[in-house]
Amino acid sequence: MLQQIRKLFEQIGRGDSVEVRPEKDVRMISAALMVEIATADQKVDARERKALVRLLMEHYRLDSEAAEKLVERALVERNEATSLYEFTQTVNDNFSERDKYLLVKQMWQVAFADGEVDAFEEHLIRRVAELIYLPHGLFTRARAEARDGDGIG
Repeated sequence: MLQQIRKLFEQIGRGDSVEVRPEKDVRMISAALMVEIATADQKVDARERKALVRLLMEHYRLDSEAAEKLVERALVERNEATSLYEFTQTVNDNFSERDKYLLVKQMWQVAFADGEVDAFEEHLIRRVAELIYLPHGLFTRARAEARDGDGIG
C-alpha cells in the first residue's frame, strides 16, 4: 500500500491532474495509517472498522459509502506496503503540524475503538509520530483526547 501511495504522490509531483488528486491522496494516506492500526493486532474488530469509517466521514466529509470504499481499498492494498519511512516522508512533505496531530489522534481513536490498545498498536502509533516529527507533547495530547472521547478537531 505504501508503494501505491508513493506512486500517487509521484503523479502529483509530475503535475498529473494536480487539481483532482491531492484531496483523494490525503484521504488515502489517512485511511492507510488508520488501517495499519486496525490490523496491527492481526484482527479488525467491528468497532475498529466502524471507527475507521466514522473518522473518515467526519474528517473528510464523506458519505458512508465513500468512506467504506476507502477503508476497503486500504485493507486490500495494505499488503503492498514496503516501508513506513517512504510513507511518513510524504506526510512530512505534505501535512501541516495540525494535520499530523489530527492524523495521530485519529490513529489513537481507532486503537481505542475496541476498548483496548494492543502493544503493537501503541508501538506503531509511537513510531509514526516519531517519523513525522510530531512533538511529544502533541503525541500525548492526541492520545489523551482520543482516550477521553474528545471530538476530532
